[in-house]
Amino acid sequence: MADAEQLLTLLAVSESGSISAAAERLFRGQSSISERLKKLTEYVGEPLYRRDINGVNLTHTGEMLIPDIQRLKRAIRDIDSIIERRQRLHEGDLHIVATSLLANYYLPPYLDKFRELYHDINIYIRSGERYWNDSPIGKVDVFFYEGEVSPPDLPDYFETSPWQKNEIMVVTPLDHPLTKFKEITIDMLADFRIIWREPGSSIRNAIEKEFSRYGIMPQKFIEVSDLESVGIMVQTGLGIGFLNEIVLNTRKDWKISQIPLVNHNIITSNFMTAPHIRERSLVLSKFLEIVESDL
Repeated sequence: MADAEQLLTLLAVSESGSISAAAERLFRGQSSISERLKKLTEYVGEPLYRRDINGVNLTHTGEMLIPDIQRLKRAIRDIDSIIERRQRLHEGDLHIVATSLLANYYLPPYLDKFRELYHDINIYIRSGERYWNDSPIGKVDVFFYEGEVSPPDLPDYFETSPWQKNEIMVVTPLDHPLTKFKEITIDMLADFRIIWREPGSSIRNAIEKEFSRYGIMPQKFIEVSDLESVGIMVQTGLGIGFLNEIVLNTRKDWKISQIPLVNHNIITSNFMTAPHIRERSLVLSKFLEIVESDL
């Protein structure tokens, strides 16, 4: 039977391009890496790689093995994750990764209730793109995100379910011309400068879809990367914007107006991705009982 460690070494060499780089990645000496490759080559019975002045290149046979080795690597990662979760069943930690919107505005009431009931539990919350992409899967209990955000590549025992919806509201400066109307329609917004999120955000996608339905393409806009910037810039008078109702209910300090849209129901969805029930830690199970209940 092929040795998994030797196969993963071949993958590391393929991805890094040299034995020295693979040794650094695997925290092994170069001689150890060379020995693994030698044994794997002997087992296969034909050359798997060649050295040249630019490093190491795989032969055709070596390249043929890579897709299956990548699947092996993912399988080992999933097994390690399961083992780590079982080891943490009774530990007092809760690890959450969430988009900034949900971490700042949706989760706090649930976290507050959880803290009241389980005050000895340590909670780790990571938000933003850095943590979304780089968090070790085995150390994350649950992901919260808006619909257009994709969770990282996760083991098969994770499942995704809808979790709350966001109603989007139009917001304007207090002295804006639109404030004289009790309600407005989407076409009335076409001539005003729009303050909105970056492409790909759930709010931006929903608004663009609604504009598209009416053949409207905003020509004047300011693009920002977070909801706080939308609120502050609207308050300053730089344009009109779109914010989640829950954000507006939380940020009473913003001096802005909100105006209902007639005949429009702009809603985005949130999602939660967590392990299947049998794979959850006891801490996570208690937290999700609160999340899935009405406070």
